[in-house]
Amino acid sequence: MTAVSPATSNQATPRLRSDVEQLASFDRRTTTAGERRSAEWIANRLIDIGTADVAMVEFRSQSSWAPANAAYALAALAAGTVGGMPGRLLAAGLAASYELEVSGRNQWVRRLLPASRGVSVTALIPAASKARRTVVLVAHHDAAHNGLVWHPRTVALNRMWSRRTGETLPTHAPVLAAMAAQMLPLWPVRRAAQFALATATVAMIQSARSYTTPGANDNATGVASVLEVANRLATHRLAETDVLLVFPGGEEAGNTGMRAWVQGHSRHLDPDKTLVINLDSLGSGGHLVVARREGLTGRLAAADVKLATDVAAAAGIELRMVSFPNVCDTSMARYQGMHAISLLSYDGGWIRNLHMRSDTVDQVRWNTVHQAVTLVEKLALAWSDGVREDG
Repeated sequence: MTAVSPATSNQATPRLRSDVEQLASFDRRTTTAGERRSAEWIANRLIDIGTADVAMVEFRSQSSWAPANAAYALAALAAGTVGGMPGRLLAAGLAASYELEVSGRNQWVRRLLPASRGVSVTALIPAASKARRTVVLVAHHDAAHNGLVWHPRTVALNRMWSRRTGETLPTHAPVLAAMAAQMLPLWPVRRAAQFALATATVAMIQSARSYTTPGANDNATGVASVLEVANRLATHRLAETDVLLVFPGGEEAGNTGMRAWVQGHSRHLDPDKTLVINLDSLGSGGHLVVARREGLTGRLAAADVKLATDVAAAAGIELRMVSFPNVCDTSMARYQGMHAISLLSYDGGWIRNLHMRSDTVDQVRWNTVHQAVTLVEKLALAWSDGVREDG
């Protein structure tokens, strides 16, 4: 049972739905004109809400995650033709570098690839008095493209495992495993790995050439939820706590917008006194989840996860701990030592209509959106009250 009152839901629903409808009307693929129109619209909403320091910030990015991933897969294919110890060492180096790429820790290959400019939006709700802490609310506003890699049959086993255990196989694990297999001195294994890498490369190209999804659940619901919380906190500002609002582009291309924001702003924040809350795909309707791991190596601090579950329990909101198969923007902040919470929603072990054409406004389930708004507001209040201030 959730503690969200019917009156609160009835008041917020028209705003939330209107925001999601507007965002879903844009083709929000990273670096496109639609992403820029989305950013402009968000900036105007923030001005209407009364936030300060509203800014649109550009960053360098490809329009898809596929080019960098395909570059690694092709390099691994080439490495597989090199025999002996040099080939095995090359395969090991590529596998390690690929994990750094996908996790967002080091994306050096992207600097070598053609790119354009994406757009993020930022704003500030200043503390009611001198700020001693910071809450950063994050929701990416770009939308994903489709591809066979997201087909329901492709993800069926991972979804079933997630539904039963709360665990998932990282999305990039098959490619990473194929790269690692080329370190083995067994030609049958290496040939199988080569076939897997070639197949993956074709799938990446197919995905990059696919249509952009409407992105109503992923992630117009996250943006709308942050705007709703911002509307409340702008009216009743937190004591001694600044609230930063960050709407990155480029999340679906490899967290490029959030990574750029963190690189540019982390030096201005005290990580021990900063809580980042990332909101993503909140309209699945089953229940909210908090990620304890993103991707393969993006582990969130146990104490931060516990803060989320404790506050949710006190509010009567169901919040389950999961491992999430993809790296979200949360991890970019966590790598800089900030406290970080990753909130999503599931329906049967998976995000509803993830990266599908069916991710439309009429498919959004508003119960989990309302729960997320309530939970985030309560988390911000808890942080402002000094919860976990000792780091």
